Amino acid sequence: MTGAAYLVQELKRYRSICYYPSAGTDLSDLDFFGSGRRPWGERIAGQPPVGENPDPVVASTSASAPDPASDPDLFLHSDINFYQEFAAGKDLSPVECGLHGACEVVGFRELPALEATNRIYETFPFSGRCFEYRLRVWGSDRIRTLIHCLCENEFLVSQILLAHGIEVPVVWSRNWAGSKTCGTWLANVLDRLHTGKVYTDWLCLPGQRGEPPNPLVAGKYPELMVPATVKLVRNEDLHWIVEGAHGWVDAFDVVKTR
Repeated sequence: MTGAAYLVQELKRYRSICYYPSAGTDLSDLDFFGSGRRPWGERIAGQPPVGENPDPVVASTSASAPDPASDPDLFLHSDINFYQEFAAGKDLSPVECGLHGACEVVGFRELPALEATNRIYETFPFSGRCFEYRLRVWGSDRIRTLIHCLCENEFLVSQILLAHGIEVPVVWSRNWAGSKTCGTWLANVLDRLHTGKVYTDWLCLPGQRGEPPNPLVAGKYPELMVPATVKLVRNEDLHWIVEGAHGWVDAFDVVKTR
């Protein structure tokens, strides 16, 4: 079985995927959902007193109180680099990865490597390697899975997610400045990924930077540059999710335009 086939098999085991392209070492998506969707100010204040269960949202002052069962059960990250950090296994540093509550690595393994993952960027000796973590965050009894793939975001979306009909209900993006590509192409594929919610700063919003043409994406992954059939509508009931180098991450609903 190829590495791609194995990864597809693993992804299809999960009910709801949160995908974070160009994640680097950032685990702010796990921090947000694992804390019970607490706002940034509450999370950076640290853990609640011993004896209190941090998982139920009722413990938070946040206006939103969704059922924790609706949270993603798989956090899928991709980036072309950061091999050493995610090959660390149980030595993974939660603080350096942006987790503000307690974090325990309860399981770690390396998955079969993907092949030919970089068409735009240089191929490194570690390109295509994938690591799976089983994490207990914020003292919750729930175990959450993180899979970090060392590959181009475009490859993962085009050749793994779209090619195999894998749905991604939630997309998370923060500080995707784009040295060669820009994240505005994500809006073009949200309908095909069946995405309902996007958490992002302004860098991934179409039209916010004069709509970067993304010529490298168009040349190497033309299937990602089809016209978008959705728009992102800001959710005005949810604020202060996480602060980044390019401002605040906001929540957006994905709405069909045609």
